[in-house]
Amino acid sequence: MEDMARLSLDSEEEPLRPRSATPSQPPGGHLQTQSRRSLLVRSASAGPWTAHTVTYGSRRPGRSLTRDTSSKKHELPTPSAGRSRWCWCVVALISILVAVASSSLYLATDLSFLIANKELSCRERRNAEFPITELKNQLKKNIVGQNLAIESLVHNLKTFAASSAERPFVLWLSGWEGSGKTLTINIIKGVLPKEFRVQTVLAQLLPGSAYNLQEKAMGLVQGLEPCAPNLLVIDGWDGESRLPLAILEQFLKSLHLPEATTQNASRVLVVLSGTRGGRDVWQHFLDLQRKEGGETNFLEHDFTNLSLRLQNTHYLASVTSNVALVPFLPMDLGQIKSCVVRELLRMQREDVVIDEAALARVMKEVSAHTEFVPGSDPPLAIHGCKRVPALLALVLSGSLDDLRL
Repeated sequence: MEDMARLSLDSEEEPLRPRSATPSQPPGGHLQTQSRRSLLVRSASAGPWTAHTVTYGSRRPGRSLTRDTSSKKHELPTPSAGRSRWCWCVVALISILVAVASSSLYLATDLSFLIANKELSCRERRNAEFPITELKNQLKKNIVGQNLAIESLVHNLKTFAASSAERPFVLWLSGWEGSGKTLTINIIKGVLPKEFRVQTVLAQLLPGSAYNLQEKAMGLVQGLEPCAPNLLVIDGWDGESRLPLAILEQFLKSLHLPEATTQNASRVLVVLSGTRGGRDVWQHFLDLQRKEGGETNFLEHDFTNLSLRLQNTHYLASVTSNVALVPFLPMDLGQIKSCVVRELLRMQREDVVIDEAALARVMKEVSAHTEFVPGSDPPLAIHGCKRVPALLALVLSGSLDDLRL
């Protein structure tokens, strides 16, 4: 038993000590009793006695309860104050509703006025008069040797101006180069009032594929002005080219597409111009001239049968039936002289015009370098007045046969 460990338990009580006051525990609070026991342990292999002190958990301090001794009292709203606040809310709501109603009425009245004003302006612009008299005077002043074309153009424009039909009306200006077609188009554009919407298509700039033609035609339709008359010029229907006729056909078809219904609300005048059919016009003119014994003053009805035949021959009748031919006749030597005089005045060379000898020399040089229809009597110029400005510049500068004036 000597090898057995001896265990001696010695316990002692320490006196109670007050804990220091903390913010959560006021002074004079609970005291904490700590119990300590010394445990003397000696192991079998240990030498001297060792003492271990074990401290057990202390009692948690209690929470002190405080009483609100504030004398401040909360005041409750009285019934009269609640009714007053409710009345103010109703008044504010009624004011807002009245303001909204007044604004809506004002906006509706203003919108109705704007719509009515726009419709009135649209009707006035749509019924804009075509300046027929001014156009005729300008054509007679600037176009040489085309009395038949001027009369036919004025007559058909009067028909277009008096018509209320919304189907496009096509004027076909047919004649050989230099006969005055492009100048006529420029004069028409110049005399049109500002209400007219003008679009111009040049044949040499037209796309070749069918898809691009359709896209181009749809762009022309979308460019129409619903509240005003429209002028569409398709220039360059020359030779065997079918592009101008194709763009015209696509344009007329696009007018009936659903997306174009809002645009198809006003009159459209189409001017189709070029040398296509010009040789037939010349031949018909020569036949009439031989038949009438040299007569050159013909009327529009003399070309009615030719117009119908050309529309079928050149497939225009398959595109539209609302078309009129404006024939530009070939120009004889006397008309070429008129072009020379007009160009000299434009160049401010009145000295040549008033000098008969100088004018005769100029005319001789110009005639010598002008191409005429073989066998025509009187001689008819193939290129009309188109080359007169260039020839005059060469003659007056002395570059043509060393002629100096």
